Amino acid sequence: MRNMPFKQRFLLSVAIMAGFILLVFAMLGSYIWATSGEAAPGFVEFLFRFHFEMMIAVSLLGIVVGAAMYFLMAERVQVAARDSAGNAGLLLSFLSTDERDVVEFLLKSEGHTTQAQVSRLEGMSRLRAHRVVGRLEEKKIVRIEKLGKTNQLWLAKSIYEALGAEGKKEEASKPEKTEKGFIDIPA
Repeated sequence: MRNMPFKQRFLLSVAIMAGFILLVFAMLGSYIWATSGEAAPGFVEFLFRFHFEMMIAVSLLGIVVGAAMYFLMAERVQVAARDSAGNAGLLLSFLSTDERDVVEFLLKSEGHTTQAQVSRLEGMSRLRAHRVVGRLEEKKIVRIEKLGKTNQLWLAKSIYEALGAEGKKEEASKPEKTEKGFIDIPA
C-alpha cells in the first residue's frame, strides 16, 4: 500500500473516512428514528435492535480507521522530514569549514552558546571566531545578542530542528529547551 501514489492513498483515505462517517450517521439516525415511535425500514430496524453492539463495533472501527489513516499518510510526513534534513545538510556543505564547525558546536550546545566558547574550539582564535560568527549572522544562521561584554549566539530554530532534532528528540520534548533560545529568522 505504501507504494501507491499519494493521490490514490489520499482518495482511499477519504473513502474510508466517508464510509465511517456514513456508518456513524446511520447509527445516530436509527436511534432518532426508533425514539420517534414510527415504523422503521429494515436496515434501520437492524441498527436499532443491535444498537449497543453497533456502538461497540463503531468504536472499534474508529480505532481501525485511525490506524489506517496513519498508515496511509505517515509516509508523506517521513518524506518531508527527510527532505528538510537533506536541505539542512546541503546548507552545511555550502559553509566553510570554520562555519560548519561553529554550527556543529551550536548543535551540540542545544542551539545556544557564547562567542567565547566558540573561540576555544580547536584552531579557532578570538578574531577568527568573531569573523566566522559575523558571517553566520549575515547568512541568518545565527543571531548575536550582546549581554554585557559577552556575545550570546543563538542558532536559527529551523536549522536546529532540521539538523539537531533527530538525535535529540527526547530533549526536544521538554518545553524549556524547545521554547528558550531558538529564533525564527524570516527567509
